[in-house]
Amino acid sequence: MRVWFRRAWLGLLAGALTGAVTALLLNLLLSQVVNRWKVHMAEGPVTAGQVESLGAMEEALRRSLFNISLGFGAIVAAVLIAVRIRHARELGRISRDVIEAGAGRKPESRAGDSPEMDEVVDVLTRFAQLVESAREGSERAQILARTVFQEVPVGLAVVDPRLVILDANPALTRLFRFRSSIEKRALIDLVREPAIVKLFEEGVRKRPAGWESNSAVVRVAAETGDEKVVEVTVRSVPNTGRPGEPSAVGVVRDVTERERTETMRKRFVADVSHELRTPIASIRAAIETLLEEGTLTGEQRQMAGIIERRAAHMAELVSDLMDLSQIEAGSVTLEVEPVPVIPLLESVLEDLAPAAQVKHVPVEIEGPKDLGILGDQRRLAQIFRNLIDNAIKFSPEGGRVDILVEGDGTLPGGRWIRAVVHIVDRGIGIPKSEQLKIFQRFYRVDPSRAKSTPGTGLGLAIVKHLLILHEGTIKVDSDPGRGSRFTVTLPAAAIPKKKLEEQA
Repeated sequence: MRVWFRRAWLGLLAGALTGAVTALLLNLLLSQVVNRWKVHMAEGPVTAGQVESLGAMEEALRRSLFNISLGFGAIVAAVLIAVRIRHARELGRISRDVIEAGAGRKPESRAGDSPEMDEVVDVLTRFAQLVESAREGSERAQILARTVFQEVPVGLAVVDPRLVILDANPALTRLFRFRSSIEKRALIDLVREPAIVKLFEEGVRKRPAGWESNSAVVRVAAETGDEKVVEVTVRSVPNTGRPGEPSAVGVVRDVTERERTETMRKRFVADVSHELRTPIASIRAAIETLLEEGTLTGEQRQMAGIIERRAAHMAELVSDLMDLSQIEAGSVTLEVEPVPVIPLLESVLEDLAPAAQVKHVPVEIEGPKDLGILGDQRRLAQIFRNLIDNAIKFSPEGGRVDILVEGDGTLPGGRWIRAVVHIVDRGIGIPKSEQLKIFQRFYRVDPSRAKSTPGTGLGLAIVKHLLILHEGTIKVDSDPGRGSRFTVTLPAAAIPKKKLEEQA
């Protein structure tokens, strides 16, 4: 009853107002007609019967007009109530259809509804199809994500801002050998390594920035006495910071075997290099002594020369292996100081001058004299010696090598931020597909040239690792047959005038 009244009260009120207004207007019209009639009768003789008849007629007309107004008001009220009820019914249908469409179910089609209602049903039908497709895709994505989460061979853990574990996969349980469920438990109660807990704390603190990650390699002591090495990466997740809401995701990889293999490889390289150094030195000394003898025939001297060159190559290879092994093991200590770039390059070029003269390759250096590099002078010389030596080796007979030095970026005082050195040759060039591989150990772009172009294949690997220690970078830009440009970027340093004068 209340629902019907809420729907009908507007129609009833409109009908009542319509009836009242109609009755008022009709009564005003009737009053004007009667008054004119009375005026007309007053001009002539009027009997009492005529007056009484006129009053009765007026009263009857007023009752008729009242009934007409009442009926008209009722008709208006009925029409408005019917329209209101129809609209309410359609709105009810639309509400139910919206609920169905939101659930991904197609609304029922209704023949004979209004065109507007048909359009609404069509729109809701398309909306229902979109919702159904999105829901199916979401369900598939959830199943896929959960499957990957459970089956991935690395440990995964999701924590909230209080470092309570919200979810963890079986790989993490196996990795740390947890004997019971670890969900809803504090991370610090399960993982006793402060370094791991600190990584998660940093991940939670980075919450406002969102999607940032940090990682570290941590050694974990196992209950059996064996040490595990794990690589932990923690990525922050955007959230509101409320408890129980994911705040960071941790990925834990067991890299024990990788670390053990790498350690064995480095130890093997170091041991072999050390063991080979003494016999190679003995061979070179013996050959040099033999070549000083005047009793050798031409063929014997030729064979001795081959042995001497191969022994020198082996000595160079052992030296490079030792350097690379020490660098990778982290046993290289840098003596960092401001080093003038141009004098450094000139001293390197002086050592390589004989090789450049043999191939008739001029080497030109251009750049500001006062630009310096912050680094270890001996190691910086090793970097540029390898790069310039390669440029000379792979240049054609009579080619040219240019070394261009420039500063990049300035501080408010006018000092350079970075020093950039370009080493440009006109040699054989490097294909695009090979440019990322040339910094690997023993990699040669063209193995067929290995015999004609001497080298150990370790020079660029040493350059890359030494630049990492100096917080520098290297980039190569090359086209086959047109030459190569190696660009080295290092932190710049101001050189005192006194040191420049000493270098000059």
